[in-house]
Amino acid sequence: LLGRALAGAPRVLLADEPVAGLDPYHSLEVMDHLHGLARHGALVVVVLHDLSLAMRFCDRLLLLDQGRVAHDGPPEETLDDARLAEVYRIEAQRATRDGKTAIIPWKRLDPPAG
Repeated sequence: LLGRALAGAPRVLLADEPVAGLDPYHSLEVMDHLHGLARHGALVVVVLHDLSLAMRFCDRLLLLDQGRVAHDGPPEETLDDARLAEVYRIEAQRATRDGKTAIIPWKRLDPPAG
C-alpha cells in the first residue's frame, strides 16, 4: 500500500504505522525514504509507536496522550524523561550514535495515585 501511495509522487503523505510488521532493515529503509521525501519538500505525517524511529527520523513530533496533544516540538524536547513518565509511564534509557538518540523503554512506572 505504501508503494502504491508513493507511486504518484505525492506532495502530502499520511502514513499510519508504515513500518508495522517490517524487519529492522526494511523499517530503516522505509523511514529513510519518507524522511527524504520530507527533506525534498513533501509534507509527510507518520503515526509511530516506535520512539527510537520517531527520535531518529522525525523533525517534529506531536505527542498524544488520551487523544490530546501533550506536546508539540522537536523530538529531543518532546520525548524528554518527564513526558515519557507522564504519558507512557516508563523510565527510558538513551543511547546516542552519530548524533542521533535511541530511546529504550527500560522500566514501567507505577500508575499515579488517586
